[in-house]
Amino acid sequence: MAVNTEKIKLNKFGISKTVNVRTTFGLLEKLDELDITLLELQDTENAEYIDIRRNNLKSARLKMEFVQVAFELSDEDIENIKNSISPEQFGEAFEYVTLRMRGVTDENYNVLVAEAKREQEEQEADETDPKEDSVE
Repeated sequence: MAVNTEKIKLNKFGISKTVNVRTTFGLLEKLDELDITLLELQDTENAEYIDIRRNNLKSARLKMEFVQVAFELSDEDIENIKNSISPEQFGEAFEYVTLRMRGVTDENYNVLVAEAKREQEEQEADETDPKEDSVE
């Protein structure tokens, strides 16, 4: 049985490069471990401000380390990413590449993004609906 290889564009990280990633059991296992660790770090219910900041920094570093290893990027590539894109753009790019590694196509990804944007706009519209504040 052949291992699936995904062509993943890294332009969302600010790098004009497309890489072939072999989505092996080991790589997906590392991705799952990272997901679990990131979820644990996001548990802010009992955390103090400094802990939250420390966990956010650790999350960012773990994501960057995974990106470097998975896509065989140089330290220079990583520095370029850090110094050329916003945290929001990095988050979107990380989500994109991890979904692609799990087999989501570019077309499906674009549909997911459009749906999420629509839901966010609806939620924002509901929060600012002037009908709610009207008094009769």
